[in-house]
Order: sequence, then structure tokens, then C-alpha cells
Amino acid sequence: MSLPAAPIPQGAAARLRLAAQACRARWRAPPVAPAPRDEAHRRLDALAILLAMGIIIAVAVNLDEWAARAVAGLPAGLRSAFNTITYLGLSGYMFSLAGLAFLGALMARGRGRGARFDLACLCLAERAAFIIAVLAVSGLASQALKHLFGRARPSLIDLVGPFHFDVLALKSTYASMPSGHSVSAFAMAVSLGWILPRLRWPLLILAALVAASRVIISAHYPSDVIAGAALGVACAIMLRRAFALRRLAFRWTLDGPRLRGAGKVWPALVKPSGT
Repeated sequence: MSLPAAPIPQGAAARLRLAAQACRARWRAPPVAPAPRDEAHRRLDALAILLAMGIIIAVAVNLDEWAARAVAGLPAGLRSAFNTITYLGLSGYMFSLAGLAFLGALMARGRGRGARFDLACLCLAERAAFIIAVLAVSGLASQALKHLFGRARPSLIDLVGPFHFDVLALKSTYASMPSGHSVSAFAMAVSLGWILPRLRWPLLILAALVAASRVIISAHYPSDVIAGAALGVACAIMLRRAFALRRLAFRWTLDGPRLRGAGKVWPALVKPSGT
């Protein structure tokens, strides 16, 4: 990663325009050639997909109806607590925080705090852009699948049963699979876990609580949240690979994608060389 030769403009609009041009150029540049994947790796990928599908189907057949009826008898206080937890799976605040980090990092560059600080800001902006991309792609994929499947939510179980699908339905009551909250929660848990390894397990636990909350408040079936978790993780993995091949936020190594500037960004931001 290298700083641009031209001075960084001071105006906000000019800075954003320069960042957009640089990002577009990096994205269009020929990607790094990844290490060749042998047939064993390809078989493992296919096996993982089949395993995930098998788990979703098995859970749907054996647990969905039982869980949907069982949670109705849970204490009101417990359901109320999980009704609060479920808001942590909304993507709106995640977009806002990532957007603020992206804009703040771009605006902080070129303020005379040294090349090390400017490079750290650029690294932070790339990481925030990665988070925004994961949220956008996983969210769009979730919405597309919801309307494609058109699965009725648990609230309609007594009317249509647990396996009613109205293909291409647009009503929210027929948007049960996959769980959008689970998609966002697990996509962020995995993505931030790559950037902040020490928080990986707390983030995954929090994502699991969000997923559980969707079942407990009768918004989704268990198979919906498992499908959402799988989709969120898959989108994060796919985008990390795409970013690494273009040397954005991640770099490609013989062992796969690795975070760029690992362990160096925060120290450079806290104690710039120019101070």
C-alpha cells in the first residue's frame, strides 16, 4: 500500500472524489494471482455447501414446528429480553458506524500528522469499505432469497403450516427464509473477527444470541436463522477473497487472505509520527 504522490486535497468533496477514483482504479486493476486450489479443496467447498444444505433441511423437518410452538410458552420476561437483543441484528446502525469510520478516516488524512498516520487512515478506510460491502451484498442477497422463497413466518403456522412457500411473494409475512438479522449478525461477526481477532468469540456469541432471538420472538423458524448465518458467513468469505485479490484491506498469501497492516493501524493512529 502506498500513498498517492499528489497532495491530498483539503475539501471534503475533493477528498471523497479522490478516494472514489483511487478505489475504482484499484478494483479495476488486474487482481493478484491466487495460489492454485487443488481438487481436494474444491471437494471440501462442495462438501461444505452440501453439509449446510443438509443441516438446514434436517432442522426444518425435525425442529421447526416444535420450536415454533414451544417458544409460545416461554415466560413473557424472557421473550421481552430477547425482543431487545434482536435489535442488535439490524443493519442500519452497522452501516452508519462503518460509514462514519470510512468518512472519518478519509477526512483525517493529510492533516500534517505524518505519513505513518496517513497510511493508517487509508488502511482503516479500506477496512470500513470492506464492512460496508459485506453488509450491502449480504443484505441484498438476503432480500432476494426472502422474496424468492416466500416462506410463511411462524405467526401463520396454524393457518398454512411450517412449510408454506409463496414464491416471489412481497409481503413481510412471507419473508421468513433466510433471517435477515442472522445474515447481518453473522456477516459482521466473521468480518470484524478478521479485523479484531480478540473480539472474534464475543462477536460470534452475540451473533448467536441475535439468531436465537429471532426464533424466541416467533419471527423465524430455526432453519431460517441457520440459513441466514450460513449466507452471512458465505458473503463475508467471498468478499474477503475479492478484496484480497485487489490488495484492499487484505492481502493474498500462500495461506489465503490475510489482513493488511495487522497490529499497526491503531498504534499509528494513537501516536502519529508527526507528533
